[in-house]
Amino acid sequence: MSIFPAISVIAHLALLPAFLRLRGSETAASRDFSIACALSTIATVLLMAATSLSIPIVAMPGYAAMIAALFAILLGLRRLLASPVPTGVCAMLAFAAAAAGLLVDFGGQDSFGARMIVIAGCGAALLVVIGLPILEGRAKDKPAFRAVAIGLLTVAFTGFVQALGFTPETSASAASPVFDLSLAFLQLSFLPALFVAVILTIENRVIANLRTLLARDPLTGALSRRALIEDGERTIADCLAHHRPAAFLQLDLDYFKQINDHYGHACGDMALAHFVATVSAFLDGRGIFGRIGGEEFGIVLPDHTEEQAAAVAEAICHTVRDTPVGRAHQRIRLTVSIGIAAAAPGDTIMDVMIRADLALYDSKADGRDRCSIARQRHINASARALAAAAAQLRQADASHQDQLRHTA
Repeated sequence: MSIFPAISVIAHLALLPAFLRLRGSETAASRDFSIACALSTIATVLLMAATSLSIPIVAMPGYAAMIAALFAILLGLRRLLASPVPTGVCAMLAFAAAAAGLLVDFGGQDSFGARMIVIAGCGAALLVVIGLPILEGRAKDKPAFRAVAIGLLTVAFTGFVQALGFTPETSASAASPVFDLSLAFLQLSFLPALFVAVILTIENRVIANLRTLLARDPLTGALSRRALIEDGERTIADCLAHHRPAAFLQLDLDYFKQINDHYGHACGDMALAHFVATVSAFLDGRGIFGRIGGEEFGIVLPDHTEEQAAAVAEAICHTVRDTPVGRAHQRIRLTVSIGIAAAAPGDTIMDVMIRADLALYDSKADGRDRCSIARQRHINASARALAAAAAQLRQADASHQDQLRHTA
């Protein structure tokens, strides 16, 4: 080795702060890769010193640090891909890869076998570096991909360790440009490129988790209003384009303000979470369920006619009524009012939601704990104003009922 590995050391030192920053991302693999980056930096410095200063004894702790770095990389990859590979297997793979790289052909650096290991290691390294960010979305569904990734990383590390034994003098005798390119990549770029791929993969996961958090209501776990409208718009448009029915249910918990006033807001939050869990279990993936705001929720039901949606709504009312919230000594009975609207050709999700909201007001006016089907009406500016007024009337009516109960 020459002074060129200093480039690799600088790259390691530049990437280490990125790993340390990602340690707060709640991704357990970040810690393992941080350790691996630090160990590989130490190992590269020791191996460079052993070659440049002609002190072979320094290479031994360098190789030991490199084996430990591979072990940390394998642990991080196992956590990143949620692989069931035991920790002991990762340790065995790290030691076996290092031993194979050091002992192949009894140290014959110019042998055909050694060169093939370097070339194969370079190919495996490129596959891992390029494929790791792509693998993120597929590894959960196909465990074979995870095993292949770990196997390729082991082969790449074997070639890497073998490449560390080549000096410029010995490698100069190799006539193959493929070998020279593989040797240079493994010696200088493999680990920095691998760590860059890992950083990109972890950041992609962090971004995906943030998107999931933004799409979910933090209290109940239901979809947020924005996510409900976006997913519902796509679903309804797809159903209408293929001449399939679709419907929307607007749900509102009855007397929810009374629950907050009598039992406290903590109990109200528990009631909301319980309601979402109850309805989600009942739907079992049949619709898109989200929180519109406060105690109002919406459900998009693809492939449901108005009659089918009404049957679902009746069943939800019955299920919520028969599933009180709270402990055995303090059970709170919940009821829900529902407005039902079927999608018509040319409708947007807002049109269907407005009709469902007007139907919900009918359910409230008729005594609550029931569902009503929206009358077909043209959604214009006056209908939108009427829907807004209906929402305000529901709130005013709820406050009036609470005042009457307090007076009584």
